[in-house]
Amino acid sequence: MALFSQLRAVVTSAVALAVVAGAGVAFALPGQTTEITMAVPAALTSADVQLSETDARELTTSRDASRDGLSTDIADAVRERSASMSATDEAIDKTQTAIAAAAKRAADQKAATQIAATEQAAKEKAAKAAEAKKNGYDPDTTAPKEIARQMAQNLYGWGSDQFTCYDNIIMRESMWDPTAANPTSSAYGIPQALPGNKMASEGADWKTNPVTQIKWGLKYIKSTYGTPCQAWSFKAAKGWY
Repeated sequence: MALFSQLRAVVTSAVALAVVAGAGVAFALPGQTTEITMAVPAALTSADVQLSETDARELTTSRDASRDGLSTDIADAVRERSASMSATDEAIDKTQTAIAAAAKRAADQKAATQIAATEQAAKEKAAKAAEAKKNGYDPDTTAPKEIARQMAQNLYGWGSDQFTCYDNIIMRESMWDPTAANPTSSAYGIPQALPGNKMASEGADWKTNPVTQIKWGLKYIKSTYGTPCQAWSFKAAKGWY
């Protein structure tokens, strides 16, 4: 026991010295020739402690910087996203505004076209009415018999009863053919004017224009017999008028 107590005392002292010196310690047990070597860590200096604190601060600073950088990146991304959305909204608004403006222009143009068409139709109708009043028939009418019916009514006030009489005469004279010619005389046209060139008083186109021929024929009835029915009575009795 005394031997182990002595050994423990020696080791303790050596370790203490080694710790202070920052070196290893070697010793031999009493009665032993082999040395025992122990490595003892060097004591921490104030510089070492200061260095560790600096590293910690740098680590903290680096971590804070990383956190701040991440926050900045996120904020930048949010701003960019917001700006992009604002630009998109603005583009949508502009597009919608353009579409609305185009629709309004189209509607205005359509309304203007309709107004112009209505005005043009009214002008054409008025012009036709004026021509009909002047000539006694609708200028769109092409059938000679209908032209004569309108002219008899509008120019002379002869209704359907008088026109029936006039139709009886013309059906027996020319059957409403403006080119009808009597082979045994010079009578010509719808009213079978004798001679045919008498109708030139109503127009140079008396040979082909049924309107010119009808104008002359109605005037002839009016001036010679007074009414178509009186002319028909004469023709029915005499065979001519």
